[in-house]
Amino acid sequence: MFEGEWTGIRIGFIAGAWLFGLFFCYCLYETAKGRHIITEDSLVYQGAFRRKELPLDSIKGYRIDQQYTYVEPRTAANPKIRIGYTSEKYSEIQQWLSSRFPDLDKQEQEQEEGAILDDYNLGHTASVREENLAAARKTAKLVNGVGLATGAWLFLLPNPYFWAITAGLAVPLAGIAALFWHRNIIRPDEQKNSAYPSVAAALFAPTFGLLLRDILDYELLSYTPILPIAGTVAALVGAVVLLGSREFMQQQKLRLSINLSVIAFALLYGYSSTVAINCVFDEGQPVRHKAEVLSKHYSSGKTTTYYLHVSPWGARTEAEDITVSEEYYDRIQPSTTINIYQLPGRLNVPWFTAGN
Repeated sequence: MFEGEWTGIRIGFIAGAWLFGLFFCYCLYETAKGRHIITEDSLVYQGAFRRKELPLDSIKGYRIDQQYTYVEPRTAANPKIRIGYTSEKYSEIQQWLSSRFPDLDKQEQEQEEGAILDDYNLGHTASVREENLAAARKTAKLVNGVGLATGAWLFLLPNPYFWAITAGLAVPLAGIAALFWHRNIIRPDEQKNSAYPSVAAALFAPTFGLLLRDILDYELLSYTPILPIAGTVAALVGAVVLLGSREFMQQQKLRLSINLSVIAFALLYGYSSTVAINCVFDEGQPVRHKAEVLSKHYSSGKTTTYYLHVSPWGARTEAEDITVSEEYYDRIQPSTTINIYQLPGRLNVPWFTAGN
């Protein structure tokens, strides 16, 4: 890196590397020196260059996630203390906290559940409201389980293919139907401490599965014609989900979370469902083109994508990469002439595929 011309990119990269190295050294030193100290009247974090002290009578409670336990103060005048799961005697610290202070996540969930059971819109008696909440949780658990299974089906082994795609299209709609079936109880977004059941897995898991299949299995001749159709579907689906969630939208603290979730789902489902319907349900007659394989390569990450670099064909005036299956990739060698089939598309958006 020290050889050659000292360009701005080279200087920036070296400076960034040094800064990262220094930060890493600081992290090592902080890890070695950091201590959590429990005294008779306070909880203390003593780090390499800083100290935090939280009086025990000022502790509001604690929260736990996969990496940390957060000890929260009653007021902003006192610091929040974070304890990592790799800390020595971490389980003993958690037991000490649980014996003296409330779990704030559990407390908030219990309070919200109490508010649900006091809502007369869900039933005229407490027993009816409990039954309605239990039924909603059962429905959400069912559609979420089917949604996760469908997402895994599409991701891992979409066979039989037609029915896997059909399930990917249908299950999110079942999740939307659940919003109307158990109105005021089931919500479309996921929130950690909420007592309200959610159908987020039923909405998102199959949709991501469809999107993956669209990316791996299909190529449109041009993506511009699909965008107005996908946008229309997204707008309709988003409007229906918001309609089924309008009671939650009236709550200020939930509005942002629900809006973001609905927008994300609507955009993903609008695009992935449109492309899937256009290609999977296409009954048009294909037009065959010939192309020469100039080279081939693949990219790997969480998934592996296989490419053939082919000569111009049909409407394509320049050599380009096309995606193919692993089996087809292994069989085809450079300099081979292959067939590329162009189809009209169920929604009149042309697409193509390579194969025999």
